[in-house]
Amino acid sequence: MRHRICEERSFSLACIIIFGLPSVAFSDPTDGHAHTEDGSEANTEIEYFNVGSSKSNIGNAQADASGMRIETEYETNNKVFSFNYERWNYTWTNPESLPFASGTVSDPWSTFTSLQFGFAYEQEIGDDWEFNYYIEAESSYEKERSRSNEYELGVDFTYEPSKTWAYTFNINLEYLDASGIEFGVDVEIEWNHDKKDGWSGEFEISSEFPETSLSYHFTKKLSTTFFYNEGGTNTIRLSDSSPVSGMQGGYLEDEYKSLGFRLAYEFAYDSYVSFSVQQNTGRSLSFVDSTGLEATETIFNFADTIEPSIRISYTF
Repeated sequence: MRHRICEERSFSLACIIIFGLPSVAFSDPTDGHAHTEDGSEANTEIEYFNVGSSKSNIGNAQADASGMRIETEYETNNKVFSFNYERWNYTWTNPESLPFASGTVSDPWSTFTSLQFGFAYEQEIGDDWEFNYYIEAESSYEKERSRSNEYELGVDFTYEPSKTWAYTFNINLEYLDASGIEFGVDVEIEWNHDKKDGWSGEFEISSEFPETSLSYHFTKKLSTTFFYNEGGTNTIRLSDSSPVSGMQGGYLEDEYKSLGFRLAYEFAYDSYVSFSVQQNTGRSLSFVDSTGLEATETIFNFADTIEPSIRISYTF
């Protein structure tokens, strides 16, 4: 399985962080860049998406999924603090015919929540090299948070020989309650990554799934991006009272491959509003029971969907 809104207290915490960060920043009209007196910077990103209605390959059941992501980041003195919040909402049609909940008239689930906290430290090594290490803690669950955790330690080495090319080598170690310890390696290549004119691109080879994107700037403010990546939920800890057969307290992933494009407009310094449309293929629901690492993964396939999304990213 691949590694990687809401209860009232969780939503309140997200709101405090989102609306609290702007108070530390102000805009300097002399250069048009958002910044604080000590050079720190904050960013908030909110995205709404609709995966669409997808039919199960067995029976006539359908799942309609949508959700919201909120990502916040605060950087100061080479230190980066982050908090991310994600919520998935499901609406079911004919759930009694689902192959993993046969005969059950109730919905197998309705909402999932993910919370993630992170810390990173960046250090330049000479003119061309940068060293970065990070630690992340994450919890993804239906109702109960126990045994829903994931922890990751990672190190990035970035080599930037010119303004045109940048290469990043990543080593990471993950511990997930669902599957134990895993070691990963990622390599990312960026081309014209800071350029706001003409073409630019990214290509990542990872231990999970290769991802790529190609962007074109019509103007410094208006751009479009074509992308291919992996999408879906994190590894979700199911409820202890889940109606899914044998999966009480087990784990689920709803994942797919995405091919699409994004149109973005920069309305302020490093602040964007964008609209995306993507085709989701190879969608599957993967289950592992509460024994986790010792269990056998069970996979059920669903039909392809078209997913629109809208995102706003603001830098303070």
